[in-house]
Amino acid sequence: MPSVFITGAGRRIGRVLAERFAERGWNVAVHYHHSAEGAQRVVRTLRDRYGVAACAVQADVQSPTAMAEAFGRAHEELGKFTVLVNNAGVFPDPTPLHEIDEAFWDMVLNTNLRSQLTASREFLKVSTGRGSRIVNFASLGGIEVWKERIPYNVSKAGVIQLTKALARELAPDIAVNAIAPGLIDIPDEPGELTVPAARIPMQRYGSADDIFDAVWFFSTGSPFITGQILVVDGGQHLV
Repeated sequence: MPSVFITGAGRRIGRVLAERFAERGWNVAVHYHHSAEGAQRVVRTLRDRYGVAACAVQADVQSPTAMAEAFGRAHEELGKFTVLVNNAGVFPDPTPLHEIDEAFWDMVLNTNLRSQLTASREFLKVSTGRGSRIVNFASLGGIEVWKERIPYNVSKAGVIQLTKALARELAPDIAVNAIAPGLIDIPDEPGELTVPAARIPMQRYGSADDIFDAVWFFSTGSPFITGQILVVDGGQHLV
């Protein structure tokens, strides 16, 4: 039975991804930072409803040491992993340039970008080897430039370049791709939706299932597909 390690899986999109993988018979490592209650609830759901093996592992993605320990614990419980999904990230409030201090910059870059490098490095130690996959989360904000979102835009643009660099570095053993979500609506866990749905060509916000379809494609599709960035935004980038 294949296993997937999902960062930030205690809530929002990560939670849905964990459930969808479990529906398809995958074992799941549910990583979380602060969402302990949510992560434990996800694990119970995966075990009880879908009958798969699951574990919750806590770590601050900004800490390479903590992440190494989390991967080690997950490996002890579930064995080797086929897929890593680098979902964890932050979307800070708009911040003008004069308010961007070093601590804020480091927090955003370390959480959104460096963490994906750290997790990918640790994944190599516990992966099934050739044929395994890494799916990174970039963002439409890594392609476009949004007002007062400098650290976020830069961090997600970095994820795009990191994905391509990792794809070359880890070939031919591991395929590495990224998705770039637009505005995603999670009804029971609302977030910031900065553009009216009517301005999106598909006339709606994305759903967590839209994101899962893209993640699943990269997780199970041809390993000949690597270094790709798939925009999942309902055509918002065209407007």
